[in-house]
Amino acid sequence: MRGQQLGVAARPDFVAAVAAMLGVLIFDTLPGLVIGIACSLVLLVYRASRPHVSELGKTPGDPHRWSDLARNPDDRRVPGIVVLRVEAGLFFANADHVRAVVRAAAAAEGTRAVVLDAETVAFIDVTAADMLATLSDELAALGVTLAIAHDVGQVRDTLRETGDENALERQTYATVDEAVEALARLDPPRAPVS
Repeated sequence: MRGQQLGVAARPDFVAAVAAMLGVLIFDTLPGLVIGIACSLVLLVYRASRPHVSELGKTPGDPHRWSDLARNPDDRRVPGIVVLRVEAGLFFANADHVRAVVRAAAAAEGTRAVVLDAETVAFIDVTAADMLATLSDELAALGVTLAIAHDVGQVRDTLRETGDENALERQTYATVDEAVEALARLDPPRAPVS
């Protein structure tokens, strides 16, 4: 069982090791090492640009616990509200990926709000902060509210410094529970006028 768990995590390392080994066998030691390093860097950039974004559900029996629905299928969604957690820092390399995931969640039928749990977002850069502000405006035009919960330290500072007094700054909450409760009290959004 432990080997299977490590197998998924070790695949990129295995690919880099095989690339280095083949490089050494085919080209010589130094070029092989350069190939292995280059392969590792490419895999690092790929992993950083596509962070895991999990949809969270409320854990039955624990009023304040939200966990990944893919790993805990007994957890419950909140009708009309999608809770997402980005499991990495937000920066220029992954801003488009996160934006696409949030837009896809917001496009689901009956969704009127998306809560982005930023507890695991250790840092955010100006590009990602601008993406969130733009995304908030785009979703608002579709009748969906974007809220942020658990915006810690540097994330809060960056959002505040780069914000332009938009709806995103007003839709920031200390916890996911507070965000969901506040958004559940909102009137259902009207369909956008076309």
